[in-house]
Amino acid sequence: MPGLLQTEDYARAVLRGVQASASDDEIERQVAARLQRQDILSRGNPPHLWAVIDEGVLHRTIGDAKTMLDQLWHLTRMSDQSKVSLQVIPFTAAARTGLLGHFVIASLSEAASVAYLETAADGQIVETPSVIEQVTLTWEALRSEALPCGASKELIIKIAEARWT
Repeated sequence: MPGLLQTEDYARAVLRGVQASASDDEIERQVAARLQRQDILSRGNPPHLWAVIDEGVLHRTIGDAKTMLDQLWHLTRMSDQSKVSLQVIPFTAAARTGLLGHFVIASLSEAASVAYLETAADGQIVETPSVIEQVTLTWEALRSEALPCGASKELIIKIAEARWT
């Protein structure tokens, strides 16, 4: 689940789950930082966020049932924003290399694109053109397997109602 689309409780549960030894204060600082980064989506003339998520994320329990239900309803509200496109890769889609880990491509109008690649150990920012090209091809392959935005929203609603209520 992209950090820019996470609710506070979902972010807290994710961060606590991957950092069991972190103090409560450290987790709260990280949650606050994540929520502050989300402000970019509500400012005047926000950037376009295009997120592709795997259907498994909608089923996997993070926190509790209320946390999941709130998170899925939050996704539907965010998908209504004109500068947010959200697509879900359904379970029926073919396996793709992009499902191995989270990545972000930032395309800036006046500069070369950069990618943020997340691994089990850390995240890294990459500017190497050949790597950007490879990540972009992976992105396009994932988008081609994903449901259209409207169908993705319908699937999120269906899962929220059937699994988390």
